[in-house]
Amino acid sequence: MTAEPLRPVDAAQIDVRAEPGILPFDPAQPNTATAWDGHDVLWLGPDEWLVVGEPGAEGDIVHALGAALNGHHASVIEVSANRIVFNLDDALELLSTACGLDLDPSRWRPGMCAQTLFGQAQVILHQRDERTTRVFVRPSFADYVIERLGLS
Repeated sequence: MTAEPLRPVDAAQIDVRAEPGILPFDPAQPNTATAWDGHDVLWLGPDEWLVVGEPGAEGDIVHALGAALNGHHASVIEVSANRIVFNLDDALELLSTACGLDLDPSRWRPGMCAQTLFGQAQVILHQRDERTTRVFVRPSFADYVIERLGLS
């Protein structure tokens, strides 16, 4: 693991719920992420995605999604305050100590994402590249997760 494996991230987070066929992006396969207009789009369920963008892009993302989904049964909600986000470098083995997912790099590859538990905290994991795992956790559990990782 690198000397500073934990890097806080400020990110816009937009929850989208809709039928896949009406989305303005190609929906990712289950437990994977895709890209749309420079944003990461994480599959959270059969009709739910998390669009992650640069800080300050929330309004633009909500507007673009709202316009694309207008007239359809869908919801678009800005949820940036719902989760703390941080990147972990070279930490799959460390995450495996309290996570039920098989995070072996031969199976957990870049582009994958999943909702899971880390210890007692619900988290979303997104493997951005070979080294970087993005972790989304509720603010009330952030200190717990960081302490459980031994990074405090």
